[in-house]
Amino acid sequence: MDKYLEYGIISTPADEKALAANMQAFFVPLNRMMVKTKSKGLLEAHLPFVYKYYYWNLNKEMQVYVELYPNEDAEGKRKFADPETAWILFVNMKEIHAPHDVIPRQEQERYVQELLEASGFPYVVLYEYADGEERL
Repeated sequence: MDKYLEYGIISTPADEKALAANMQAFFVPLNRMMVKTKSKGLLEAHLPFVYKYYYWNLNKEMQVYVELYPNEDAEGKRKFADPETAWILFVNMKEIHAPHDVIPRQEQERYVQELLEASGFPYVVLYEYADGEERL
């Protein structure tokens, strides 16, 4: 089963540049980058939250997809009540079955922990989705 989590990055809205730069630096040695998207269709997928943009990365080898977006949208709606959490990291760890390369969940979790530590900010688990639960 896939595993979905939302981490709160303890920060302020003004920390965006430092946070994005730290995460981008994490991806450089992996020959990857964190993409800033303003695509209307991708942004609409987050409704009812209205974002001007968000950052994302898909590591196919690890089968981990992440999104970084503000906790407060352009209309002032907060996704999570935690007042210290200005940024959210959504994580999707895919479960892959043979005959494809199987990535152990422990390796995926280590990868996510390394990314969170590279952010340079403290973090908390805000929400872990139950099996089959739709994303908030």
